[in-house]
Amino acid sequence: MPLVLKASEVAPLLDLKQAVTITEAVFREQATGAVEVHPPYHLHVDKGSLRVVSAALKGSDRMGLRFGPASGLTSPRGIESHLAALYATDGELLSVMGYPFATLRTGATVAVAVKHMAPEAACRVGLIGTGMNALSLLEGVQLVRPVAEVAVYSRDEDRRKTFAAAAERALGLPVRPVAEPREAVSARDIVLTATNFRQPLFPFDWLDDGAHVASMGPIGEIAEEVFLKASHVVVSCKEHEKHYLYPMKPFPLVDLIAEGKLHWDDVDELGDVVAGRPKAQRQKRGTTLFHESAGGFGDVAFAAYVYSEARRRGLGQEVSF
Repeated sequence: MPLVLKASEVAPLLDLKQAVTITEAVFREQATGAVEVHPPYHLHVDKGSLRVVSAALKGSDRMGLRFGPASGLTSPRGIESHLAALYATDGELLSVMGYPFATLRTGATVAVAVKHMAPEAACRVGLIGTGMNALSLLEGVQLVRPVAEVAVYSRDEDRRKTFAAAAERALGLPVRPVAEPREAVSARDIVLTATNFRQPLFPFDWLDDGAHVASMGPIGEIAEEVFLKASHVVVSCKEHEKHYLYPMKPFPLVDLIAEGKLHWDDVDELGDVVAGRPKAQRQKRGTTLFHESAGGFGDVAFAAYVYSEARRRGLGQEVSF
């Protein structure tokens, strides 16, 4: 019978280190063509928005979906109410569970991108944005690179100071709030963006040669010139980028390709990079860019892992629907 699991039961089953391991494995699965995806979509109503992501992992014999209120489009009190439904690929319902892993998945995905794309000695990190995903990004990067210090910018001075102090305690390294966005971009080995902006956050010439940019917010936060001038552009899923059912533009990568200024062959998926088989022509040095394409197969991989762990530990309640 299907297993019903509370968020409080599954949360202790997955930490960041294990999340990175699972995420790296599912991207390797993507590189073999064993991942089927559907673009994320939003169902909008007057008071908010319901967001749904889904995928099938054929190599793991698992498929499912995660759904819940969309952050930034729904009142904060509803944001924690996310659920996941996990199925075997023959359609057998395995579990319905509370899903507290949205920020963990984002942090793990960016960590995998940084592990495979950023310079190995990268230690100076810049962060723009202090929302709910910001700390998970820093924690993920710290797991895979020798981070020495962080500069963080957001528009709200009090918020960025409060965040910097909390992040410094959590990471055990200097986290400096800065008054201008350029201070979080220039002279940085890794630049992380975690905003809800739909306009470019910075121009290309602020970036050091060889810097790595990792974006997990709306793709519009990255300037068109960064896509055009980066030596290597990588996304977590091309299908998501091409057909994300989300009405709020701009979509600079898709627009540049439609205009003939870039081609999809110029863009790699993270799975191919993780597997060591990048397909896009790229320079050996130069700025690299990763955009996190909104989840789906990573969420199913997390749900599959915690379901197996819950079964092993005798957690949850079996329910016949």
